[in-house]
Amino acid sequence: MNKNLVSVVIPVKNGEEFLDEVLTVTLAQKTDFPYEVVVIDSGSKDSSLEIIKKHKVKLIEIPPHEFNHGLTRNLGVENSGGEFIAFITQDATPANENWLSNLISPFADNPEIAGVFGKHIAREKCDPIVSINLDHHFDHNISSARKCWRKDEAYEANKGTYIFFSNNNSCIRRSVWEKIPFRKLEMSEDQNWAQDILEAGLIKCYEPTAVVYHSHTYSPIEWFQRNFDEYCAYYKIGLVEKATLKHSVKSVSALSVSDTKNILRSSELSILEISNWTYKRILSNFGIVFGQYLGVRYDKMPNFVIKKFLSAQAKKIGVKK
Repeated sequence: MNKNLVSVVIPVKNGEEFLDEVLTVTLAQKTDFPYEVVVIDSGSKDSSLEIIKKHKVKLIEIPPHEFNHGLTRNLGVENSGGEFIAFITQDATPANENWLSNLISPFADNPEIAGVFGKHIAREKCDPIVSINLDHHFDHNISSARKCWRKDEAYEANKGTYIFFSNNNSCIRRSVWEKIPFRKLEMSEDQNWAQDILEAGLIKCYEPTAVVYHSHTYSPIEWFQRNFDEYCAYYKIGLVEKATLKHSVKSVSALSVSDTKNILRSSELSILEISNWTYKRILSNFGIVFGQYLGVRYDKMPNFVIKKFLSAQAKKIGVKK
């Protein structure tokens, strides 16, 4: 380990859409410390490898079947040399040249800070509800200023907020990782890690000036798959409970009414765009809610349904069961 070095680890698979941008901006960071970039490619079939090889990074290649959200990030740490290890993804672009310095800065305040995560903002022309939800999540649910969490009397009642952590934009302390590595998990390795470090008596911190562009505009089926994956993982760590079918139907209605109101308030959308996004969001809300409804019932899903309709992550989870 080099105490003056910071490592940036980026998992990649078929990431050509944003990868060149991500690597270019990451390698252009202004810092008062040296840093390295480690990229782990897990079998890209697009132009990702060609893009990676244009940049001055350390490349590790693994076969697709070896990828695991927790273990692959552990592999990145093992093949890096920094005292601090930052994580982003192939579609998370640092918003400016100070992203890495800002992400590292809280560690100097307290040696008990084990991990720091930063803010996500939506890309241009993103689903408008995703953009609104991102702003609300980070500025309202989390904080508009730097904030730290330690396990206290409010932990159990607010566990979702306490353990929220995102490896789309995060940094961890190597000395903590050596004792508490990421678990072998198909999903939510970041939030499981945050839970582990908080329950070990350490501190998690949010740094709002460490910003990345990261957002998704999913189809209804992609929303379904994403929420199935997430709620399967959340149910395993006790963050969510099983909702009734009646409650889920009401949730679709409530979400759709709220989304329609927010879309109508947008001054940036044309009438045609308002109509289009309203229609898409109603369909997407069916995908979101029923992905959640079935995600907490993953162990009851027939294998033929999992194999035909669900995402790669869900298929791995389902086949194991």
